[in-house]
Amino acid sequence: MASLSLKHIYKVYDDTTKAVNDFNMEIADKEFIVFVGPSGCGKSTTLRMIAGLEDISAGELRIDDVIVNDVEPGDRNIAMVFQNYALYPHMTVYENMAFALKTAKVPKDIIHQKVTEAARILGITDYLERKPKALSGGQRQRVALGRAIVRNPKVFLLDEPLSNLDAKLRAAMRAEIIGLHERLGTTFIYVTHDQVEAMTMGSRIVVMRGGFVQQIDTPKNLYNHPANLFVAGFIGTPRMNFWDATLKKEGETVRIRLDSGSELVVDGNTLNRVQSRYMDGRHPVTLGVRPDDVLPWREGMNTTEWAKLPATVTVVEALGGETLIYGHLGVAIPDDPPVGAGAEEEAGKAAGRDTVIIKAPAEFEAHRGDVLDIAVSLRKLHLFDRETENSIIPVVPIENVCACTLGNGFLIFASQRFSLPPALGKAAKEKAAPSAALTLPTGALLLGTGSGRAKVEEAEIIRSEGVTKTLYRLTVGGETVFAAESGEPRFRVGDALPFDLDFSRITVETAGGPPSSGITPLPVENRLNGRFTKEKETDGKGRKVYRFYLEVEDLPVAADEELREKLFSCKGTAIFRTPLSYRFPPHAVTVSPRSGNADARCLPGRVTETLDYGRTIYARITVGNQSVIAPYDGRAGETVNIAIDQSKLTVVDAEADIIIV
Repeated sequence: MASLSLKHIYKVYDDTTKAVNDFNMEIADKEFIVFVGPSGCGKSTTLRMIAGLEDISAGELRIDDVIVNDVEPGDRNIAMVFQNYALYPHMTVYENMAFALKTAKVPKDIIHQKVTEAARILGITDYLERKPKALSGGQRQRVALGRAIVRNPKVFLLDEPLSNLDAKLRAAMRAEIIGLHERLGTTFIYVTHDQVEAMTMGSRIVVMRGGFVQQIDTPKNLYNHPANLFVAGFIGTPRMNFWDATLKKEGETVRIRLDSGSELVVDGNTLNRVQSRYMDGRHPVTLGVRPDDVLPWREGMNTTEWAKLPATVTVVEALGGETLIYGHLGVAIPDDPPVGAGAEEEAGKAAGRDTVIIKAPAEFEAHRGDVLDIAVSLRKLHLFDRETENSIIPVVPIENVCACTLGNGFLIFASQRFSLPPALGKAAKEKAAPSAALTLPTGALLLGTGSGRAKVEEAEIIRSEGVTKTLYRLTVGGETVFAAESGEPRFRVGDALPFDLDFSRITVETAGGPPSSGITPLPVENRLNGRFTKEKETDGKGRKVYRFYLEVEDLPVAADEELREKLFSCKGTAIFRTPLSYRFPPHAVTVSPRSGNADARCLPGRVTETLDYGRTIYARITVGNQSVIAPYDGRAGETVNIAIDQSKLTVVDAEADIIIV
């Protein structure tokens, strides 16, 4: 079967309109992947690029580790099932299913075997002599699937294949397609705008919006851990309740004040992944609660697990097995809905403030105007930054934000004292700043060594995209801090362990201190502007050959064959006319003293500054009018050679701001 790799895939129309932006995904053999999102989000365009029906503007598409950007659709061994079935009306079902095999000159006996076997799998054996007009919508869809099955493709692509069917038939066909995937053991990529289809069919789901990927995850994780407000509102039926709020930490609890006037009091441990800067009572957030976690209040409910809030009923939907109650927080019936110009926008704003959807038992009675006490689960809360709309309760926290003191040669936070390395000399010499904020990435805590002391409260194993990480929740001087490491846990709950800080990755912002008193992290990415060039040369046998170079400041570096092939497969000869930005991490650079003739695989540079961070010494190196940072223990003024690992190089179209490879 087949695995697929999509790296930095773009689709640009008229050199300006980006229909798909920097799509990256690894799809394993036999996975069932679903692309979901509203109309115009880029999901079908991405599918058509995989099929070869749309050109890829930039990026790299691999099928079974073979680049197929320029491979014709018929040579990709992919089968596509369209929304409108695309059956030939003048052919019988048998002829429709056999058509591609006949065109490929497959022997008749093999065609017959494949068609009859596919018909048996799909339950359409009795319809093989009928024409499409004599079939129902569901039967036509089976024929379209059968036409794909007989080709025994590496990958099945399905573009909203059920959207023309009624609700009952859609549900039945969903089950059939799931069963078909299991029987065939083939990679399926399925496009839909229906999140119910996505949740019930996909092993993983790609949520898209406006050409951008919002989140890639399992259905369970998308539902329980949405990455942002859009995913939270799009996934789940009925939609999630959203209420504007602020958070205030008070001792061991957090008080959530809703803009509508209600309050919830939550155990602080429930929200221990939320950064402290959101807990000042002023930072605007959005509280999300799914209707499944909002119930009519019952006497005797545990008040540490449930919060009681008043709500006024506006609409009741009795659905047989359950009752959905729509209302507003508080006891006053809201004004009539707005009408006229801007009414939809105003209604949307109002809905974000205080509307509530409640899932009640089927027998529960409620009527418009009733005032109910509702129970909100305090264990199932979602929180989002109101400005960025990103979740502030991430599965793996990216960073910790803590109060600290900086100066006099030390950084102090959570009662831990760390000597500042020589690279931070300016900050080390300043008088201690009375108020500073430390931003500490979870990967910048180096566990098992150093002068800091921490206790492990929790060690959680997180597996995603084939990568295993361990997230530690630590107590450091009475504060909660998170640290993340690759691989299985090295430490157990209850362990007391030393830790150090990677000072090259931290940020310290001081209040009221001089401009030089803060700390900024080293760049995680070097950037050199240049172009891709070629030169005609004569080899040792007198033959004319072309050499290809990455050029920076008119200084050429020999291009690796693999990188050259990638650039040509994505841009063709247009790569020579495209201004480029070469981007790479500091650790993708090897620096060595320069001696003798220039090395065609290296850039010449001069060390202008050394940065001693204790564990690692970095050098700032100029290349013409540009510079890079790389690990190197040298001296200022030294001339060096810079060798860049081209397998870790990102090449960007500098004008269009599109990643090429």
